[in-house]
Amino acid sequence: MPETNGSPTESAIHFQDLTVRFATPAGDIHTVVEDITLDIDDGSFVAVVGPSGCGKSTLLNVAAGLLVPPKGNVLIFNEPLQGINKHAAYLFQQDALLPWRTVLENVRLGLTFRGVGYAEATDEAEKWIARVGLAGFEDRFPYQLSGGMRKRVAIAQSWIVDPRILLMDEPFSALDIQTRQNMENELLSLWLENRKTVLFITHDLEEAIALADKVVVLSAGPAHLKGVYDVDLERPRDVIEIRMDPKFTRLYQQIWADLRDEVKRSYDESR
Repeated sequence: MPETNGSPTESAIHFQDLTVRFATPAGDIHTVVEDITLDIDDGSFVAVVGPSGCGKSTLLNVAAGLLVPPKGNVLIFNEPLQGINKHAAYLFQQDALLPWRTVLENVRLGLTFRGVGYAEATDEAEKWIARVGLAGFEDRFPYQLSGGMRKRVAIAQSWIVDPRILLMDEPFSALDIQTRQNMENELLSLWLENRKTVLFITHDLEEAIALADKVVVLSAGPAHLKGVYDVDLERPRDVIEIRMDPKFTRLYQQIWADLRDEVKRSYDESR
């Protein structure tokens, strides 16, 4: 069990000697992730960066139980993962809202699936809609919302079921920079309230450092663990202001020295 400041910390996700392979249409075997061992502490915010196509989302899908690795083990709160990870909610890069349902119906959906009564689920959904700044939009459909507003709905939809783990696959990459930074700050505000475990995939190193407790760097494919960096920046944070901290700049330079070589290698291999 890992330790932080001398006290034991429970592991929310533990990848042990993880390898993931796929068969290609030509019949070849393609290795995406190879021999990764990594601990994600309970209550921590961990960001994963690496070159495009290196296996970041594959790691997330394994943690969700959507992929069964041919080699290695995955433990969730010290128990072997079997089937879908019931402790986790998954926030995708693209909107996963049901277009024929209103904001209220989309946010309420997870509680409805769990058998929560209509009145209780509606009351809780309305609270979460207000919490993400969408009060008054309960009866709108997804096509009537901006990209940032749809992302707020998705966050409320994920958090309302009170998961212990949040798996986030580049959730803000499609947003404009101002909306993206606002959403990042909103995410940090929500996370500070209850410290759920977050495993966050991003291509943006600045975003990773601004949000996370640790930044995990993966190599070009097949992905190996290139490095794990502690982000020693005070919380609470503003994702814009924290970028002006000299410690942020030094950490960026340190991590980029690792990441740059992998990005270049990935690009050269794809030419």
